[in-house]
Amino acid sequence: MERRSILRFLPVSFLLFFLPAALIAAGVIPFEYRLPVLFLSFFITVFFSLRRRFTLYDLGIRADNLVESLLVNLIFTVIFSLTLAVLFLFEIIPGPFYPALSIFVPFYLIISSPLQEFLFRGFLFAEMRASGITSGWALVLFSAFTFSFVHIIYGDWQTLLLTFGIGLLWAGIYYWFPNLAGVSIFHGVVGLLAVMAGVARNM
Repeated sequence: MERRSILRFLPVSFLLFFLPAALIAAGVIPFEYRLPVLFLSFFITVFFSLRRRFTLYDLGIRADNLVESLLVNLIFTVIFSLTLAVLFLFEIIPGPFYPALSIFVPFYLIISSPLQEFLFRGFLFAEMRASGITSGWALVLFSAFTFSFVHIIYGDWQTLLLTFGIGLLWAGIYYWFPNLAGVSIFHGVVGLLAVMAGVARNM
């Protein structure tokens, strides 16, 4: 794998993640184009991954730690699901919100969550490591910050705080158990429940 300096990594992350989100937040790119932008970012990162000669293993698409990843993420998924249930029971969170379930649920679980995990965990971790960034704290913090920043398009500071917090957890899990399968399931289930519970209605 090619070793590159951090000065070459920063422009890649800026162009792929920060600039598109900023343009949507500023209204330069219409908000309704956010999903095409997500898909475009995915295809560009796939292209970059091929150019960087990242292997599937580098990108967290692997089988050797699959069981451990699924188990750890299952535990956290249950904890967070129960937490949301308790918050709803005591009316601390807004209440049920049901988007177009027949479309939203399969899209979020099968497409959106895995794509986001590929972008903000698999690809970002591989890029940072290829740039010589090896500190676990740096990997986790930058991944979480980037994941949170792209949610600036929703214009809600609470969403930014929530996504940064959960981004830290997902990045931390991925750092210790670098497998996209487990964290994608965790992301999909908890994110879906959060949207339906009214915690993240704008997602």
